Amino acid sequence: MAAPWITLPAMAALALVYVVAPIMAEAFFRFRGKRTVRCPETGLTAEVAIDARHAALSAVPGPPKVRVAACSLWPDRAGCEQRCAAQP
Repeated sequence: MAAPWITLPAMAALALVYVVAPIMAEAFFRFRGKRTVRCPETGLTAEVAIDARHAALSAVPGPPKVRVAACSLWPDRAGCEQRCAAQP
């Protein structure tokens, strides 16, 4: 083998391309866009946008951490617990 030092970086690149990237892409596409949910605090219907980039970046070490990026009930309810993010 002419350059054994290149084996580890090549394996890391392959892992990135074939394992990490698909997991991140799946999480990004699953959580992008707006969705209609029921606010657990007020019971009203709200339209929320999930932070898809954050969900994708946090999906690699475990389940994605989902947080609300925008909500139709904000700014009145801006300090909420964001329990609506867990709704499908």
